[in-house]
Order: sequence, then structure tokens, then C-alpha cells
Amino acid sequence: MALHSPLSLSSPWLLDGPTGTELERRGYATSLPLWTALAVRDCPELLRAVHRDYLVAGADVITACTFRTSRHSLAKAGLAREARALTREAVALARDAAAHASRPAWVAGSIAPLEDCYAPARTPPQNVLRREHAMHAEALVDAGADLLLIETMPTLRESLVAARAASATGLPFVVSWIVRDGARLLDGTRIEECVDAILRTSPALLSVNCASVQACSDAIPLLARAGVPFGAYANSGAPDGPFGFAPAPLDAQHYTAAVREWLRAGATMAGGCCGTEPSHIAGLRALLDASVSATGANTSP
Repeated sequence: MALHSPLSLSSPWLLDGPTGTELERRGYATSLPLWTALAVRDCPELLRAVHRDYLVAGADVITACTFRTSRHSLAKAGLAREARALTREAVALARDAAAHASRPAWVAGSIAPLEDCYAPARTPPQNVLRREHAMHAEALVDAGADLLLIETMPTLRESLVAARAASATGLPFVVSWIVRDGARLLDGTRIEECVDAILRTSPALLSVNCASVQACSDAIPLLARAGVPFGAYANSGAPDGPFGFAPAPLDAQHYTAAVREWLRAGATMAGGCCGTEPSHIAGLRALLDASVSATGANTSP
């Protein structure tokens, strides 16, 4: 049974780091179109170790390896019928890791763009978006996810469809966009316009991710005006995308310094995206704990 969501905590909470680039760093070769979809089948112990290391680093939420386990993605390799099974196994693996953590931890089910995160022009038609996102969201609920993480969305159109599908499940959900410097999505939409549209679906939190620290920092003040919890999880360097790129590393100390500014702006969630490692998450854990100690906030779930 799913636990209650950490989104109700009174202090900032910590998302884990990336699954894909961390698996690659540890020797698991990924490739499009499936990327990490088969990791739960090919290397479950390696995936378990990634989850465990993020939990040891202090993550409050770990993300199940479901970024590419939608039926739409798997159909490209003739594996559409395995979508629910792989989604279920990915959530179960993450939940098992969370159950053995030394602190309470929750499992997020990842909901990704149906096509390439960096190619907004390839976004499918509305009927495909509605059907496929509804199926994936329902599969994540059935698998036992605690919350839904709609992430790396390059278009307002798809993020809105995915948010409606997530809202229909009754689970709390996060909507996170990929942005560029100047706080615009890859389809050119201003982040303010995205916020106004998505707020109608009642998200638990708004975020930006899979972008440079600077791009995330540009978006933070605009998210802060939304009147709902917000946060960010950036890549470790630039340039951004496509998948499999090797960004110039941003060490944990410098990443933590950037996140400190987001927290000062009111952010209540932080984590890491492509290229960040458990050491980055550990640095953020120390930062959040210091922030809680300074304010005397209660972090008991």
C-alpha cells in the first residue's frame, strides 16, 4: 500500500538524483528509444544499488525507473505488452529499497514525454497523449507509487494532458518542465503561461528540471509567484541533451550553493538531474538539515 506523500511535510524535501546517467556511469549502456526502460529486467541489482545510494545520501523520495516504461515507448521495440509488468517491477524495486532505508522514504512514479524530451515538435496528437498518459498513470497507481512525477516536459500541451491524467488518479503529483535560460520551455512557452494553465489541475508542486543551474535559477522567481510549493532539480553542467551526453561536471559544493539560493527564494523541493551523483544529493541533505535546524521546523511525516 502506498504511503502518504512527503509533499505534506512542513519543511523542504529532497528528491533523489538521476537514474539514467547514474546507471551509465556504473557501466549500464543505454540507448534510445528505450533508454532505461529495460534496466529493471537487465540489471535489477545495479538499479537497486542506485536507489540505495541515493537513500544513504539522504533522499526523501526516490524515483522508480519508469521514465520509459509507458506502452508508447516500449511499442517502439515491440514490447508494448510488457509495459505494465515493467512498470510494476520498477516500482516494486524502488519500494523495496525504500523499505530498507534508515529514514522514511517515498517512491515517485516517473511520467515522461512520450517522445524525445529535447524535440517538442515530435509531441504526439492529443488523442494519443490522453490515451497513453492515462494508461501509464493508472499503471503507476496500481504498482503502488506514492506520488507521480511528471518530469522533463518540453511542451505545455503535453504537460497539461499528463497533469490531467495524474489528477484523475487521486495521487499527489508534481509537474516539472525542461527549460532554457530565460525561463521558456523548449516549445517557446513562457513559464508563467505554463503555471497558469497547470494550476487548474491542482498539482502538489511545480518544478523545472533537466536544465542548467542557470536556467533553473531563471525560472525559480517565476515559480515562486504561483502560490503553490515549487522546486527544481538541475543537470550537473551544460550543454543539455540529448540523452547520453556527458556534461561538464559541477561539483557537489557548487551545486549546493546554487540550491541554497533556491531555498532562500522559497523552494520546498530540490534534487539532481542528469550528471549529478549521490555526492550531490548528500550535499543537499546537509544543506536541508542545516536549514531545518536553523528554523526549528518539524520534519516528522
